[in-house]
Amino acid sequence: MNHYSKKQGVRRFPVSRILLCVKALSEIGIPAAETLDGTGLDENVLESSEVRTSAEQFLHVLKNVAAIDPRPEIGLRIGLSTRASTYGMYGYAMLCAPTLRAALDTGIRFQQLTGGMDNQSWYVADDDAVILPAGNSGLEEQGFSPREARVISDFQTGGTVSVVRDVMGNWCRPSVVAFNGAAPDHVHALARLLGCPLVFDAPRNEVHYPTAMLERAPQFANPITAEEVSETCSRLLDEMLWDAGTTRRVYHELTNRPGQFPDIETVASALCMTSRTLRRKLEAEGTSFRQLLDKIRYALALDYLSSPKMPVDDIAYALGFSDTPSFRRAFKRWSGKNPSDLRPEQ
Repeated sequence: MNHYSKKQGVRRFPVSRILLCVKALSEIGIPAAETLDGTGLDENVLESSEVRTSAEQFLHVLKNVAAIDPRPEIGLRIGLSTRASTYGMYGYAMLCAPTLRAALDTGIRFQQLTGGMDNQSWYVADDDAVILPAGNSGLEEQGFSPREARVISDFQTGGTVSVVRDVMGNWCRPSVVAFNGAAPDHVHALARLLGCPLVFDAPRNEVHYPTAMLERAPQFANPITAEEVSETCSRLLDEMLWDAGTTRRVYHELTNRPGQFPDIETVASALCMTSRTLRRKLEAEGTSFRQLLDKIRYALALDYLSSPKMPVDDIAYALGFSDTPSFRRAFKRWSGKNPSDLRPEQ
């Protein structure tokens, strides 16, 4: 096997997910050294709470798993062995959410904190809440082999099912899980592991739950704690993005002229690159121009709203919105609340 030649990335994440992979392969006699090949990690550090790993290292381990482990369901098995606690503060924020809907929104909002592929989403379709654990685009299109794509997407699918079960309780099972691709020979093993009906030849992996579950409270729901933990997650995410070079430079360009928000072409020109290059660099750092602009506008909006002397119309203008309704819609998207909800009592 070739050693990992790509940049190993910034090490921010606990070793817990990699340890799950090592343990899974040890069950069939694969030494830890083979699972870790090319990552720069040594098996002696796997039990340390102080060791940090990168998203790139974990992805490389999954690629090793795909090459070494012959079990076709191995990705799903490892995913199902993850727990909400595997993800630290991120998992705790989901566990404390007031409803399953809020837990899913929290999971999507802060998914960069997991060190995964950051491409998950969810939506409601008729009577189903549909989670896309591996995103909406094919992994093979991103350069992974068919076997690697299967292991990675199955890992994320299993992890989604396991974390939702942790959030809601052991009784919680999907109404159906859909897999992209034809039904494999090990379909009965998949059904046994997931405990629900399966669908194949889907355009992507999907995990379905009844929409009636969305307003149910998780078993450890605590709205006050959830808000506190979400604030911590938001701070951790800000720190992660701030550590990234291009993100920091764009943030500076967006904040160095109060009341003025240059467009991406203007910022890219100031940074001596094309807008296409800027988008690519920001994407590599886990963010986008729109996300950074929204984050800055939201922070300023909270500051402005804390003063009852500044009318909402003036706040909308100060934040660069064409009209007040546009600001209200954006604020609702950012926070789930209306601007008036955050006004201090007079």
